[in-house]
Amino acid sequence: MQITRILFRNFGTKLLALGIACVTWYLLSGERRERISERSYRIPLSFVNVPAKTMIVSPLPDAVDVRLRGPFTPLRQIEPAKLEAVVDLAGTPPGEKLFRLESGDVNVPPSVEVISIAPADLRIVLDAVAEKSLPIVADLTGVPGAGAHVEDVLVEPRQAKVFGPEKVVSRMPNVSTEPVSVEGRTSPFSATTTLASQAPGVRVREGQVVTVRVRIVPSQSAPPAPTPTRLRRK
Repeated sequence: MQITRILFRNFGTKLLALGIACVTWYLLSGERRERISERSYRIPLSFVNVPAKTMIVSPLPDAVDVRLRGPFTPLRQIEPAKLEAVVDLAGTPPGEKLFRLESGDVNVPPSVEVISIAPADLRIVLDAVAEKSLPIVADLTGVPGAGAHVEDVLVEPRQAKVFGPEKVVSRMPNVSTEPVSVEGRTSPFSATTTLASQAPGVRVREGQVVTVRVRIVPSQSAPPAPTPTRLRRK
């Protein structure tokens, strides 16, 4: 009788506690009862902690393909726009290094597994960033009108400040403008243009917009003096 009284003492409270425990177990074990699914995504590739005064100079994909595996509900609730594969470059010295993407580099929920990444191996080359002032050369195209020639060309500004991979910038003797046509012209003129696209990774910091002043004179004038010009015939 004493055991019976103990068992049924506060019976309602005990029954409620048992119900809560059963519901909790049911909810927590739900993922294990769900069917396992797999999905593929194409996600962006990001690079973090790039060392100061260095830059990536090797060609790399913008995105990678991943295949995920997990319970149906968590997998369905993933927002593809928030997925990304992250490469941490902290402490990486200049030069070439092979990085392998692991499952931990993809931001997925704990219940979801990354079962494949393609490409998984990335060849990354870091180079020091250099800055340099270079002379601007006008890129002239076409042929002046009959009986005329280009005698002189002036550009303003005369120099542009560029920055980019040290190995590339150190080999650049100058920067050129976008083409400026002298086709059929017989008198001096000015044109406003921009600098042409530079080598991969090189950017113009100062001097992007250029004024080109071209002096065209009759051919019986004195022979043209050397000028910082690249003349191309059509």
